[in-house]
Formats: sequence, C-alpha cells, structure tokens
Amino acid sequence: MWRIRSFFKGLHNFWYFRKEIWNFREWDYSFQLRLWRRSLVPLRDILIDGYEEEVSRIRKVVAINEAIYIIDRILEDVYIEDAEAQLGINFMDTTDANEASNVVTLSRELANQDWKRLWRILEGQNHNEYVMLMDRQNIQSQFEDAHDDLWAKWFDGTDMRGWWD
Repeated sequence: MWRIRSFFKGLHNFWYFRKEIWNFREWDYSFQLRLWRRSLVPLRDILIDGYEEEVSRIRKVVAINEAIYIIDRILEDVYIEDAEAQLGINFMDTTDANEASNVVTLSRELANQDWKRLWRILEGQNHNEYVMLMDRQNIQSQFEDAHDDLWAKWFDGTDMRGWWD
C-alpha cells in the first residue's frame, strides 16, 4: 500500500515542480533557486496551520516568508533599481562614470546583504548562545522565583533544519 501511495506522491511532486523541471538548466544557479523557492511554499503553507505550538511555528513561517522574498529579489535582480532609487541616479541615463560606478558598487553591496541574510536564515542561530543563556538563567533562578520561557525569547524561527511539522 505504501508503494502505491509513494508512487502517487511522486506523480504529485512531478506535477507540482513541472515548470521548474521543464525550464531547468544545470549551468545557471537561478534554476536551483527557483526549485528551492517552489519547495518552500508548501512547507510554509503546512506550517501555517501546523501542530507545533504557535510562537515558534509563526516565527518559522515568518523566516520562510523572508527567505522566499529574498530569493525573489535575487531572481528578479532588483539591485540596480534599488541602488538607483537610493542614490537618485538613473544608471542608463548618466554620463558620469563615477555615478555609474557608485550605482554598480551599491547594487553589489545590496545583493551581498541579501545573500548573507538568506544564508543566515537557513543556517539559523548559534545554539551555543542559547546554552549560555540557559546556564545563566539556571544560576539566576536559584536566587529568584522568575522562570521565563527562554526558548520563546531566544528563538527567531531561522534554521532550515527545524522547518518541519
């Protein structure tokens, strides 16, 4: 029975990713990003109504939405337009080489910021930081009655390894 179910799930997956598979080109990273983006959408949708407690579930959904947004920005290559808007310079109309160079430099910086943020979302927080905070809380709780939910305060929804329901 599981083989039949698995077969039909495979057909569903193939149908769901058909456009990305059809247009796939192995020599361009944007096609891998398109597959990745497409796979994040149903994961996000499952988590929205998932069984996990609400605080961390919603933070995961927010992180996935941000990852999708950043991937969209990378795929649409919006960085020249963003740099033009920030600098007030039209890249195609300028005849000044310094202005054009400033637009290109800023657009690269903006793209690098998005790439770093995307990897930060996927990588997640440093768990050692949480362990240190927990140790500190355990020491303080010996002298105080306050017991805060440290995990809920610390966890921001990032770390792709924890995005499941």
